[in-house]
Amino acid sequence: MSDRQLPKVASFLLQAAASAPSADNSQPWCFSWDGRSIAGFARRRGGFPVDYHATQLAIGAAAENLSWALARLGGDSTSWRIGPPDTNGEFFRGELNALNESIPSTDSQVWLHRHTNRSPYDMEEVSPDVLVELQACRIGDMHIQPLRGDAIKKTADWVRRASEVRFQTREVNEWFAASLRYGNSQDDWVEGLHVDTLALPPGGVGLLKLVSDWNRLQWLNRLRAYKLFSRIEASNFQKAPLILAVVGNADGSAFDAGQCLQRVWLRLTELGLSAHPYYVVSDLLQRLALDRVPENCRGQAESLANQIRSDLGQNLTLHCLLRVGKPTRQLPVSGRLPLQKIMCNGDE
Repeated sequence: MSDRQLPKVASFLLQAAASAPSADNSQPWCFSWDGRSIAGFARRRGGFPVDYHATQLAIGAAAENLSWALARLGGDSTSWRIGPPDTNGEFFRGELNALNESIPSTDSQVWLHRHTNRSPYDMEEVSPDVLVELQACRIGDMHIQPLRGDAIKKTADWVRRASEVRFQTREVNEWFAASLRYGNSQDDWVEGLHVDTLALPPGGVGLLKLVSDWNRLQWLNRLRAYKLFSRIEASNFQKAPLILAVVGNADGSAFDAGQCLQRVWLRLTELGLSAHPYYVVSDLLQRLALDRVPENCRGQAESLANQIRSDLGQNLTLHCLLRVGKPTRQLPVSGRLPLQKIMCNGDE
């Protein structure tokens, strides 16, 4: 179905859901319209399977965007089915007949202004009042832990150690390499990660192309290049004025964690602050649980997992980290696929 056939209200809500963040901008969803109701479905795009933690985070974030957009129309999200994907992948469904048809201005659609800014942030402190407000962004047992000062240094070490494993994991490297876009066509900007959004230093694009080939990265790793790359990965993180950790019960829902992540990110956007998600630590924890860590890195991964459990509490786990602050420069924003390319029949 073409998006031109959609009612304005349906298009507004689906555009809101589709603007959610996703791993490597994979946009793992499709949407349907049956003449009365709209629905969203989890679908595999990019390297991440539908049931993978990163995909479930993205689906939760899309659901949170939808809830915010519904509120702007005076809708009651409790009358909608919004929750973790069912056996068909459906994660929301609702009728439009009770909604206000007056679409709010683009300026008030905060989800359209939220984006990932990977540039360095200045060191201006975030006020205690703001921290209290951010901690109120919770879903079920998923909550926000602010980290500052020495706690950031400790968490930056998690990022460094997890990144060492990441740069030695073929699957992760190949998934990331497949997501990269280098050209200037419209398609290069609406799917995957354009290199201009990555805040790379001079020569960074060339280096990225070099290490995107697993055989070359494997050779460089014999020279312990993963040590250098992991320190670079952690450098901006360590200099952040504030880190927010999305934390919840170890057996909790990644969908709920995605909603919590997006709720605090949207509030940060309203407050004029930027955020840069770091998923590398959470990804390592997920890979360790699924036995998808390279054998030569398993001891290091288990040591880090034990450290995190000790720091957070044995019954808690980390779902994502957000570097927060005011960026030193603005960067181009990753686009999104047009609706006509992500419409589905709901039974695919």
